[in-house]
Amino acid sequence: MPLSILIADDHQLVRKGLQMVVKDVLGYNVGVEFAENGRQVIEKVTEKDFDLLITDLNMPETNDLALIPDILSIRPKLRILVVTMKPDKVFATRFFQAGALGYVNKNEPDAVLAEAIQVVSQGRRYISRSQGDIFSNALMGNVANTPFDKLSKREFEVTLLLLKGYGALEVSNALSISASTASSYRCRVFDKLEIKNLLELNHLAQVYQIDPDLEE
Repeated sequence: MPLSILIADDHQLVRKGLQMVVKDVLGYNVGVEFAENGRQVIEKVTEKDFDLLITDLNMPETNDLALIPDILSIRPKLRILVVTMKPDKVFATRFFQAGALGYVNKNEPDAVLAEAIQVVSQGRRYISRSQGDIFSNALMGNVANTPFDKLSKREFEVTLLLLKGYGALEVSNALSISASTASSYRCRVFDKLEIKNLLELNHLAQVYQIDPDLEE
């Protein structure tokens, strides 16, 4: 039976380009469906049991850090390949730990993407050669590649919202927590990153190429 693939990206040209690579790698008889945002991804995986999901992270109606856990709570065996512009060094280990089998930056050559699709479609983890040194220690839990690795998932969520300019009330509304809890998380983030204010947070984010509003 042909494989069933879901491709999720908010840009049509990217979706079509990924479809071409998928068919080149896995055969032209594979079934391909599309999603344009996180809500559609959840709806489609709820309705249908796909073999492989290839997804962006920065899409409308998407909490990028929660997307993979939410998907796997519905389809625990779904093979997930993340294809994104977000920097590997900061984001990839978090998504591997969340259950993704592969993480490919959109700046990588087509050959890397094709190899990742082939490997992940077989249910195996794909780590590119360029990622090997970056992730070997982090995946073992031994060494932090960046200061942001010190943050818990929730603290990292708060960090991304702070970088978007959110205040305590906006963070509390976005994450369904109290304003006082949001303020406490902000203090923890500053302590762990060894910074004193938002200006220093933004500078640190620039150093590690973190842009929460990155258009992909």
